[in-house]
Amino acid sequence: MPTRLRGIAIALGLWLASSAVGILLYLDPNPSAPLAHEVIDYAVHIRALSYARYFGLHQPPRIERPNSHLGLIAIDENSIGSPATGPWPFPRSLYGRLLDRLAAAGAKTVAFDISFLEPSVDPRQDAAFAAGMRRVPTVLGDIVATTATGRIGVEPVTPALARASAAVGYTSVDQPGGYVIGQPPEIRTRRHGTYGGEVLRSLALTAVETYTGKSIDIAGVPTLNGRLMLLPMAAHSGLAIGHRAGAERFGSGIAGAGQLSFATAMTMPISQLRTFAAGRLILVGATAQALGDFVTTARGITPGMYVNARFIDQLMRGISITPASPILDLALILMLPLLVTLALTFLRPVIGIIASVAMLAVFTEVNLWFFVEHLYWIDLIHVGLATLLAMMLVGGYRASVEVSQRRLVTQLFGMHVSPAIVREILSTDDPRTSLGLHGKRVKTTIFYSDIRGFTAMSETMTPEQIYAQLNEYFDEMCGIIFRHNGYVDKFIGDCVMAVFSAPYQTENDARNAVISAVEQQRRISELATKWQAEGRPPFTVGMGINTGEVVMGNLGARSRMNYTVIGDNVNVAARLYNVAKGGQIIISESTYEEVRDVVTVNELEPVHVKGKTAPLRIYEIVDLKEPFATC
Repeated sequence: MPTRLRGIAIALGLWLASSAVGILLYLDPNPSAPLAHEVIDYAVHIRALSYARYFGLHQPPRIERPNSHLGLIAIDENSIGSPATGPWPFPRSLYGRLLDRLAAAGAKTVAFDISFLEPSVDPRQDAAFAAGMRRVPTVLGDIVATTATGRIGVEPVTPALARASAAVGYTSVDQPGGYVIGQPPEIRTRRHGTYGGEVLRSLALTAVETYTGKSIDIAGVPTLNGRLMLLPMAAHSGLAIGHRAGAERFGSGIAGAGQLSFATAMTMPISQLRTFAAGRLILVGATAQALGDFVTTARGITPGMYVNARFIDQLMRGISITPASPILDLALILMLPLLVTLALTFLRPVIGIIASVAMLAVFTEVNLWFFVEHLYWIDLIHVGLATLLAMMLVGGYRASVEVSQRRLVTQLFGMHVSPAIVREILSTDDPRTSLGLHGKRVKTTIFYSDIRGFTAMSETMTPEQIYAQLNEYFDEMCGIIFRHNGYVDKFIGDCVMAVFSAPYQTENDARNAVISAVEQQRRISELATKWQAEGRPPFTVGMGINTGEVVMGNLGARSRMNYTVIGDNVNVAARLYNVAKGGQIIISESTYEEVRDVVTVNELEPVHVKGKTAPLRIYEIVDLKEPFATC
């Protein structure tokens, strides 16, 4: 075959491979993969929408059209413990008095984004709340939970209150992705289980139907896999992921939707309250940070009440994001990489690269324009990925020695050491020399940790659940190790082995290891609380640390090497973590001598280590001394 034709054939083969990758990822049957891609793609589009609104560029006018039919009453920081409300939790008679005031003020419907799942100890409290609900149509919220097998479980509103309410809808569903993309307005359950064959409707949908007196046909509402996609709240454009404090100051970000503090709503004159509430659907919920009702969206963490307010707003005004047809998405995953491949094949290299980048840039701009102007969501991440892959593969013959060397270092250390160490290695003229491939004797600190009771815990979990929880745990622990200049030598099942520090040692290695271990235990406690709240089993971890001389370098065959440490002191560290109970950090005497000014300890019974005649003195870390306690 002529060289030219062979080049074209290879280019077309690379195009097909690139498009195939994009299509396979787009159609991946594993639920977690498409969800992750959708979240990223959705976040990019939402960010574009927010920038367009912030800079006054293109924006769909329907989003900013005021909604004068919706009002919010927030249990904010000022409401908790105020003279008008008292301490949290509020007595249910207080909600009854609020409903009395809202009824007198002319509110048309009231919805509570608060769970009332248990009856009050004092039945009179529920009776007072129920009496208020009879004065104004009130919608309450229950909680829907789903299992790994798809079974539906509902934590219902206490019957006495449910009977007095106008309707009940679920406030949230514990589905993968949470609120990031959206929530289903209704769930049609499978025909099995306690709630089999039922149609469950969301609080937002039920509230709007109660307010309008009309049933909403969800079949006519654009959704993504049954989810009503969430539009952002403009007022939260300044909030970053992880930011909560003071979120209630920003308001819901829904134009025209007024907001009152709960305490204010209980004390202001009815005449003023009527100006706020008359003829409106009033949503009552929490924004106070102490109450913890915050959810993660594509724009950051925001009170869950605001998310349900946005769903109500969208259903009231018929605003929704329309996903493009899968046929259009798949056609673009094929066509744009083909155009890039042809440009790189038939044009001169520089012109081909410029044309390819320009095509991808134009597609991205048009894609985001359709979303910003028409709320029409065309796939970006898979099309862009397939196109970039085609660009890299078709132009990938030009690999330099420098790229090859950097790839070598990245392969050896990129998954193990902190970015600072990788940068230091890459700054040398010959990365191979800096790695010390021959092996060398050094003094270092070895860390081991192991999950306690993991085998028994895993018997009650699916493999997917085990992998998800372990990956979350490993990700958190590795991040802490990296921050303290350690590197992860290996994972042995649910065990982590780390070294402080390699390939270069410092006088603070033992301190870094101990501080890292304490920080890991604190983070494990936080994760355990989070997992327990999510219905996942928590676990504890035992840790062992030893300091001493080892041999460090690459171990293995020429085709497969592992940068590691070996020696007697590694075995001692392994013995210590086996001794440690869940939540314990056991250190050797050699480590203690280097960190005695950093930690407070309890000396434990000496242990015998294989190969040593004398027992080994060991210590349990109690806590860090100041000023290290905040490290």
